[in-house]
Amino acid sequence: MASIESRVIVLYFKLTKIKKSFQQAFKKGNFEKNNTNFPPKRYYSTLNINTIRINGKNSFELSPLTRATKTHILYLHGGAYVFGFSKIHWKFFSVLIKALNCTIIAPDYPLAPKFTFEDSFSMLLPIYSELAAKVGSENIILMGDSAGGGFALALAQKLSEGKIQHPSQIIMLSPWLDITLDNPAINDLQEQDPVLEMIGLKMAAKSYAGVTELSDYRLSPINGEMKGLGTISIFIGTKDILVADTRKFKAMFDNQGIDINYFEYKDMVHIWPLLGLPESKQAINQIVELVKSN
Repeated sequence: MASIESRVIVLYFKLTKIKKSFQQAFKKGNFEKNNTNFPPKRYYSTLNINTIRINGKNSFELSPLTRATKTHILYLHGGAYVFGFSKIHWKFFSVLIKALNCTIIAPDYPLAPKFTFEDSFSMLLPIYSELAAKVGSENIILMGDSAGGGFALALAQKLSEGKIQHPSQIIMLSPWLDITLDNPAINDLQEQDPVLEMIGLKMAAKSYAGVTELSDYRLSPINGEMKGLGTISIFIGTKDILVADTRKFKAMFDNQGIDINYFEYKDMVHIWPLLGLPESKQAINQIVELVKSN
């Protein structure tokens, strides 16, 4: 049974009509309202934070004040490719760094409607390549939530084209694996999802894709090459319309006899590992164990 805190946050999401946030952003043309595009000041006293400008955008490097391990997490934030970092991202990074003594690279990658996925890849490919040359791909973990989870998988697939060494792991939290949203199973899940709805997501998807087909693997990595990508882990809740595609994704791997780490939490909502719930702590402990197994 879901915790009381989890049930309260579901009620909060319903009362605040968070499902309409994407539609409202496009209607008002305001995509910055809830963004926290820089680490809050309190983290500068507890972490080493460096900012690098790449293609006119910021990429943040966060590490512990003490000596860090070799592990580097390249983290791609969610937000349906139209919203940037939120406060919960910076808190999540702080928790991971405290638990793992690792370094996190968090790029503020280009977003729609000003930019398309091609701009995002143009920023991320050099970041990954330079990081791999510096610390070794075996010490890199690609991680992301929601759209960032899908982007992490697509980036790993893109590396294959350039014959660039893959990261050791890909960890995806409530990933958006198919931005076409054509999976008919989604229709049965819409009513119970208090966070996401298809109309706003489709608006975001078309804006981010530009003139490119939504089925292109760089946008919908469920259609990309799955072999040789390193260890793949997925965290997903049953009150999330995106579970339709994570189940499809897992079935694809099962049919090929390829194991992935698949964690499906009953009654959990979209990106619950970042929400500070009792179930969030459980998921974070599992993420920490996955990273430590690297």
